[in-house]
Amino acid sequence: MNNQIFKRYEFKYHVPEYFVPNIASFLLRHGMQLDPAARQKPGSFYTVTSLYFDSPTLNDYHDKAGGFLSRKKIRVRIYDPFLTENTKEIWLEKKAKYNMWVAKKRALLTFTDYKELMGRSRAGLLRQYGADSYAAETLSHIVREQMKPQLITRYRRIPLLMPGPADFRITLDSRIETCFSRDLRYTAPMKTVHPGTAVLEVKFGTILPGWFRTLLQQYNLSRESSSKYANAMEGLRIYNPIPR
Repeated sequence: MNNQIFKRYEFKYHVPEYFVPNIASFLLRHGMQLDPAARQKPGSFYTVTSLYFDSPTLNDYHDKAGGFLSRKKIRVRIYDPFLTENTKEIWLEKKAKYNMWVAKKRALLTFTDYKELMGRSRAGLLRQYGADSYAAETLSHIVREQMKPQLITRYRRIPLLMPGPADFRITLDSRIETCFSRDLRYTAPMKTVHPGTAVLEVKFGTILPGWFRTLLQQYNLSRESSSKYANAMEGLRIYNPIPR
């Protein structure tokens, strides 16, 4: 199985969506480049669609809502509007966070694996990938905490990176929408989360370039605590809010 791990700091900023083209131009002028995955796409963006898992009592949501420094999210992520047998990448991900420090582990699933994950028993998958640390670790959380799919988020992402050895990446996520769903193959009508607002995410391992402060000052940006999963859950439960 194909595995990936990312360890880095993540800072997030809410920006008006109409700023996104100007911010992207600012970043390109300062030496950043479009990620190759988006370079050939119309509009220089791709779609990110994620199915989030949580326990019956929504422990992961409450950890975020309660402001706990140490927390996690479990999801299946694709880079298409919805899942089909022709979807090229299906990632099972665990994103663990301590304050601003993030460790994301993910394992590539086949379409058959995904269908088994959606079934009632995940024992077969655990046996299949028992020696695979990333998949087994995430599957163990799902089984042990009796996690089930809760909702889907979907948005447009413009990804930019700094060429060379620098570990520095910025993503601009807009048109964020969500729906309650149990399966990436089927989506209900989507609801916009914070209409007119995009999320700028800065991901880096060591230091930020000096010009980044200029970007913050020019667009009057302040770092915020933000979670697409938590924001989506609260947006969908607005008429029946979850007690904090």
